[in-house]
Amino acid sequence: MRQNIALYADHNATAPLRPAVVEAMAAADREAWANPSSPHAAGRAAAALLESARRRVAAVLDADPRWITFTSGATEANAQALAPGAGPPVWAAAVEHPSVLEWAEQHLAVDTDGVLDLQAFLSALHARPAGAPGRLRIAIQLANNETGVLQPIDAVYQATRAGGHHLHCDATQAPGRLPLRGLAARADSLALSAHKAGGPKGVGLLIAKTPPSALLRGGPQERGLRAGTVPVSLVAGLACALELAEAEAAAGQGAADPGPRDQLEAALLRLGARPLASDRPRLPNTCAALLSVPAELAVAALDLAGLSASTGAACSSGASSPSHVLLAMGLRGRPLRLSLGPGIDVQQMILLLERTLPALAVDALDLG
Repeated sequence: MRQNIALYADHNATAPLRPAVVEAMAAADREAWANPSSPHAAGRAAAALLESARRRVAAVLDADPRWITFTSGATEANAQALAPGAGPPVWAAAVEHPSVLEWAEQHLAVDTDGVLDLQAFLSALHARPAGAPGRLRIAIQLANNETGVLQPIDAVYQATRAGGHHLHCDATQAPGRLPLRGLAARADSLALSAHKAGGPKGVGLLIAKTPPSALLRGGPQERGLRAGTVPVSLVAGLACALELAEAEAAAGQGAADPGPRDQLEAALLRLGARPLASDRPRLPNTCAALLSVPAELAVAALDLAGLSASTGAACSSGASSPSHVLLAMGLRGRPLRLSLGPGIDVQQMILLLERTLPALAVDALDLG
């Protein structure tokens, strides 16, 4: 069944494939279908397209192409940057994606809006025992996938650089929402996925200014940093998606336009919901709110009404445990998350919210 993109509010989980991306991948499959590691003409054509895509991505990010390693997505990129064999101990904000927290030895406190407690972080750096390892890897996301709140990356980078530490930034939620240009200059390593920006699933990248340890070994691909045949058509789709997303972000269009988010948030307030971190800098496409009924119930009812929403991260959908992001903020439960993209019908979304949520609240009272 074809989904209604106009009523799809789960772009932070994955965004619909852009038509131009589909065309770019089809062209790559037609013209550069061979293994890019093969020495013959067909292989060289695939390798040429691969390196062209690398340069295009580097231009979007204002990065050196030699810093870019293509991966299966941000989860793999985070692992390559943060796995134990890749370097010093890892400190990470308590609200990071699980693919980052998996490797963290210390979780850094956040405030009640989910923003890194910068003073506590600086104090922890200064209070490290004399015998502790000199360098650290600090993992701070650019924006939270559940609440949309932005982290103080510039201030963290200044602190980590002054102490000789390494800053890794999971910027998965940035493409199409925030400008990417210059982002690579604000971290030592950076992870991205294509499918958050209307690109294909199964491809992402790691930007690392110093070569990371190889996580996947066995072949010389990606300069020996990531073994395995590189999926050229997926990389072509990634390059196309990032270029289109960057153009939208620079123009304040699509997911970079906060207007629809603000309208949805105002409607939720009228319905008695509690928006999260609404006074803090956030992704322009993301609205997260606590309801008077379980968010799982609201998501199911909205789905039946035709509106696709979520209770936060797709990787934990269906989980009965509270959101680790909300727990770090001193809250419990799971939020209703509406994450938007190009082509949404915000007025129809508001109408469905107004029809659905009050009925759920009444049903909850009756059950009580």
